[in-house]
Amino acid sequence: MNRIDIPPTYPLAPPRITFRTQIVHANVALKDGEICLDLLKDAWTPAYSVLECVRAVRMLLSCPGIDSPLNVDVAALIRAGDTLAARRLTEYWCTHEKGRYDGL
Repeated sequence: MNRIDIPPTYPLAPPRITFRTQIVHANVALKDGEICLDLLKDAWTPAYSVLECVRAVRMLLSCPGIDSPLNVDVAALIRAGDTLAARRLTEYWCTHEKGRYDGL
């Protein structure tokens, strides 16, 4: 689950998108769900829409940016070709989140 906060200065400032559900990902801070994505920081321009931001986050989930990670441990696993991060995510989801979003 994501949280999207639109600042009063939008579209001059980007929306703040964070994960409410804890995920294991190279570009997501485990502690607070902050997302490391240039589009939501330095590369932001008022030409982008909230929908484009959501799409960029979705793309980031599929293709992590391991050159500037928030979670360096997961990035190191990805660089090494280890699937342990994916296994941990699956285990967490099956143990803690099972059924939480049924019917959504």
